[in-house]
Amino acid sequence: MLTFITPGWGAIKPLHLETHKSWTRSLTKAGYLVEPWRCDLASGAFIVGLRTLALLGARQNPCGIVDLVRAYDRSDRPTILNILEQASATPSSFCFSTIIRGSRGRSSRLYCIGNSTLSEHREQGCLRGIFAVPRQREKICA
Repeated sequence: MLTFITPGWGAIKPLHLETHKSWTRSLTKAGYLVEPWRCDLASGAFIVGLRTLALLGARQNPCGIVDLVRAYDRSDRPTILNILEQASATPSSFCFSTIIRGSRGRSSRLYCIGNSTLSEHREQGCLRGIFAVPRQREKICA
């Protein structure tokens, strides 16, 4: 298990690509399944990897924030939504971790690392990053 992001914890920092790369390297070195995602801020549509989509129990790509967040642990949702809201307002690097409840009652740890870019007028921009899940099942006490 990674120690830099525990469930329910998140961080948001000014946009710095090295921060994003460092967090992503940690997950990749640890052997996690990593899939990219992207959100167009003008439409609010998220496009996520097919494995992540299935894991979250979402039915279609693109999907909305509600489709993603509904699988997250309830106690983590306010933290995650706050991070995404802040990242939508200013160029940022961010990360968070949660426990997700799959459609078959299985629980898994989910890590998200991303960054946001915005236009000068903040009307256009995007959030993008990666979702990562352990390749092997972890014991989750939740």
